[in-house]
Amino acid sequence: MRRVTLGIFSAVVLLVLLVVLCTFVRRPYERVLLNRFGSLIDEKGQTRICYNWYLKLPTDNVIRIDTRLHLYTSPLQELTTAKTEPISIRTFAAWRIIDPTKFYYTFGGSDERAQSMMETILVGLVPKKISAHQLDELFNADTSKIHTDEIEKEVAHDATEEFVAPDGKVTPGLRSMGIEVVEVGFSRMAFPPANAEKVYERMVAELGKQATDYQAQGLAAANTIRAEGMQAAAKERADAQAEAQRIRGEGDAEALKILAGVQTDERTREFYQYWKSLDFLKTSLTKNTILVLPSNAEILQNLFQPPKNERSILPLTNPADAFKAAPAGAQPAK
Repeated sequence: MRRVTLGIFSAVVLLVLLVVLCTFVRRPYERVLLNRFGSLIDEKGQTRICYNWYLKLPTDNVIRIDTRLHLYTSPLQELTTAKTEPISIRTFAAWRIIDPTKFYYTFGGSDERAQSMMETILVGLVPKKISAHQLDELFNADTSKIHTDEIEKEVAHDATEEFVAPDGKVTPGLRSMGIEVVEVGFSRMAFPPANAEKVYERMVAELGKQATDYQAQGLAAANTIRAEGMQAAAKERADAQAEAQRIRGEGDAEALKILAGVQTDERTREFYQYWKSLDFLKTSLTKNTILVLPSNAEILQNLFQPPKNERSILPLTNPADAFKAAPAGAQPAK
């Protein structure tokens, strides 16, 4: 019984040693290389048991490569723009390992050495890109004129890919070393304290000039609109005056026609004399006036006697005829 127990214990110990020495587990965010007698074996040459559990020789050295994003932040750099305007910039970069084998051969699997190489490249690229742009392309109230996004993408691309100079000289990029820069950004952009006040004054002057230009354009547009409005108003006024003259001419012609009709119509002339005599009586007999007259007095004839021509008091065909004026110089009937 004792031998059986000892045998089982020995088997378990051997199994545990076998698992520890001859297998390894790869984490989801890792790439694993096996260093077997000085040569590297990548994942294609490894034997997988299940999921992320792999076999290895007891003498193999397991090299774990973290493929997650790494963040690098540079110190504050004082640079100059295309017009030698000073500016302070702090750059950050997100990078990751894409080829574990190249990464290991180049940097010996050290993230610190890889980041140091990337910092050297970025320190040379960022001033070069910034010096190709003016200050108002980095700071501007009009976002369409800002080129920081373009600069960041160019830095990330040039740092990752190899660059071929016009003379044919090739500068290797980080991709050839097994890493790539995913994104580059400027976490801080400011003016050096010694030059900030002058830069602000220049920006204020430029914005003031721009505001003056906008104001001049607005005044010019206002004057144009005002002139067009005055021209349109003058045209409308001229058309209205012409229409008024036309209507006035038609009215005068109609009035002359009515006067001509009055002068030739005996019935109208008789009615007019009768109506004017009544109006004369109305104005003569004012308040507190007492007259004692016989009934056959001539002044009262129009009150008690109709016009000689009775047809003159009949309703007229045109009601406006009752208001037609008498001819010039006509006198009330006696």
